[in-house]
Amino acid sequence: MKRILPAILLVLFCTAISSAYDSNFKKMDEGNVSSAYDNDFKKMDKNNDGKISKKEYIDTAIKNFNIIDKNKDGFLTIDELKAIGKIDAEKFMKEVDINKDGKISKEEFIKAAEKKFKLLDKNNDGFIDHKEWSSIKGDVNQDDSKIPLVAPFIIFKF
Repeated sequence: MKRILPAILLVLFCTAISSAYDSNFKKMDEGNVSSAYDNDFKKMDKNNDGKISKKEYIDTAIKNFNIIDKNKDGFLTIDELKAIGKIDAEKFMKEVDINKDGKISKEEFIKAAEKKFKLLDKNNDGFIDHKEWSSIKGDVNQDDSKIPLVAPFIIFKF
């Protein structure tokens, strides 16, 4: 009996610690998503006016295109998209590859970025402000490693 009581107490202690850790980790993870989006906003807002212009957004999309295009051939392949690991590569290819040639040109990528900018600019003033940018935070599904098709225009560290 003397041996069983310490074992039971140890199990209860470990369970309590694990539960507290999971709760704190989830809160920390949600905070990281929020601060990551805020940091992305600041990095895209090159002139620090508190809003993202279409030019700033498209320039960032072009920068991201160049990062993803590992072989520097001017096209994104399904393998290059899969290497990102944060998006559904096949869904993205299907939606962005306008001419259905199995690769995404820089022009197709820019057109998709322009379309996404228009969706994010909810008040149609030509800028994405903090309120509009914050609305995309709710699109992130914490239980899934994939990020919805806001990507890859905002998921990268700029």
